[in-house]
Amino acid sequence: MEKSDKIYEATSIHSDKESIVDLLADRPEQGSSFLAYANVVCVVAGTGTLGLPYALKMGGWIGVGILLLSLIMSVYTAILLMRCLYYNGKYRLSSYQEIGRHAFGRVGLVAVWFFHTSIVLGAPIMYLILAGTEMKSLITGADISTTVWIWICAAVVAVPFVLMKTLKEVAVMSVFGALATVILVIVAVRGSIVDMNNPAYANVHHDNVIWANLPTTVASISICFGGNVVYIHVEEAMRHPKSWNRVVAAALGTCCVLYLATAIPGYITYGNLAESPILSNLPKDAFTKVGTVVIIIHVILAAPILLTSFALEFERLTDVTVARRGKIMERVYRTLIRLAVVGICGGIACTVPYFDNFLSLLGALGNCTLIFILPILCYFKLIGWRQMKWYELIWCAIIVIIGAVSAVIGSVDAIKALKVSFETDHNK
Repeated sequence: MEKSDKIYEATSIHSDKESIVDLLADRPEQGSSFLAYANVVCVVAGTGTLGLPYALKMGGWIGVGILLLSLIMSVYTAILLMRCLYYNGKYRLSSYQEIGRHAFGRVGLVAVWFFHTSIVLGAPIMYLILAGTEMKSLITGADISTTVWIWICAAVVAVPFVLMKTLKEVAVMSVFGALATVILVIVAVRGSIVDMNNPAYANVHHDNVIWANLPTTVASISICFGGNVVYIHVEEAMRHPKSWNRVVAAALGTCCVLYLATAIPGYITYGNLAESPILSNLPKDAFTKVGTVVIIIHVILAAPILLTSFALEFERLTDVTVARRGKIMERVYRTLIRLAVVGICGGIACTVPYFDNFLSLLGALGNCTLIFILPILCYFKLIGWRQMKWYELIWCAIIVIIGAVSAVIGSVDAIKALKVSFETDHNK
């Protein structure tokens, strides 16, 4: 395909036709829609799949409806976000941060940068912690500490992160990451079915709605579709960016199917005894060990995708391009930057106490803000709300309210967890 970008002049989400103007642009790395689909599935589905039975335990069967509602909201805001990239009809903005700057000036730029960075760096750090911990428990015969395993996993993550420049190249790995998620779901469903006749779970009970836990349930489920941090770079690497709406709808729909396939059998079998992750409930057999291996594989494959999203932004900011630095020095600078990023993530994963709670706090604020609130606010600011029908405005208001409630409740829970951690450590 020629080097071209699609500038969307029709900015209404409900337009029957999109008016498109061709504009020459530099899109050097162009991948298929399938690779973009795999990228989104790999990042979004993640290890959160295994926490859904526990989410139903917290809120009851209403969680299934919340999950479906979150899917619809996430697809809608993902499309709005991409519209913001092309809002002026002349050129494509380069990042989520640029959208924030064009919409709300320096305040918008700083806010988006903070939340975006906390997720694209925070999630890989948690992935390294998870992978290192699981490796320690899986390989019991070797006298290797969790810290060493974390550094080993960081080294593995560094290889594709350093060698592969863009998300088009990293997307090849995401295909395997998406397949790993499917295998993980199969393991969870198989274990849930096997345990249906287990006497230990004969007397579990199920609730339709647990009103006291409903806000927490909404908060935990609503952030299961958090892929906005990579969407813009995924779309940028697509050969046919006009297909974005179909790609994101298919990818998030696939994630929802995986969520439902894990959540419903898991909650039916384990009910009020469901744990997070659900692997803790599953039979302690070879299949569960396979599930543990698959978790490790998945997080190691997903981490480079998020890190690449961060690196592309940082390299743009520091002007690390072939045109500016030359082919050889661009490679040198890029390699040094990315090795430093992996080193920082590995160091934090090994040394910072309570980081999981801090990340939960940033994740609740960041994910809900980036997924539900900012896309709508930026769309209103850049494109306008007057062309929307009244029911669309009501729908947008509902999404913003749910996003705000999820952010507040999730943040309160994380702060409580931090308080418990500090008190426990202080009393030792």
